Amino acid sequence: MSRAPESAPPARLDHHALERYETAWLGVAVVMTALLFVGVLASVISGTYPLLDAGSGHAHDGPIVRGRVDPKTLAETPFAKPGLVVDAAGQPALNAQGTLDAYIVAGNFTFQPAVLRVPAGVPVTLHVTATDVAHGFEVTGTNINAEILPGHVASLTVTFRHPGEQHAICNEYCGVGHHNMITRFVVDPPATGAKETQ
Repeated sequence: MSRAPESAPPARLDHHALERYETAWLGVAVVMTALLFVGVLASVISGTYPLLDAGSGHAHDGPIVRGRVDPKTLAETPFAKPGLVVDAAGQPALNAQGTLDAYIVAGNFTFQPAVLRVPAGVPVTLHVTATDVAHGFEVTGTNINAEILPGHVASLTVTFRHPGEQHAICNEYCGVGHHNMITRFVVDPPATGAKETQ
């Protein structure tokens, strides 16, 4: 009975071969670092980085300047009346950008308003700020997810396509009452025979 030939052990890489691989990976890392640096520098020079000012997206009224507001003077800003901005007849009012505005205040383990009614199919710009500590603001079922800081205003635009209920939660630990921080968006069906927004 003959024995099967034993296979040769796998060849080991010698020190010089390993050094070539390490040098190649170091070269890749250096190139990636250089590209990242050039990209950031080009973004700063061209002004394509995100700004927190009124000229970069949604204009704010009154004492909200460059995406900031003094938490001690919220009573002098649109945040004094949290909720959807409405006209004299109580109907949602479109802003200059063609969206509805809603102001939301996070603080003391609550969001104000606790319930926000919005129409389906109409873009709504949510302006959110905090009064006490850093909070998270995540609207379930959307890509809206922001860190909310006292003195800063985060402006986020979302269109709720389907009637129903959405929730916004605080997803950043803010203290012992963190688990209670939730607000509801009640999405109403579009009014029948409503005019198209321009």
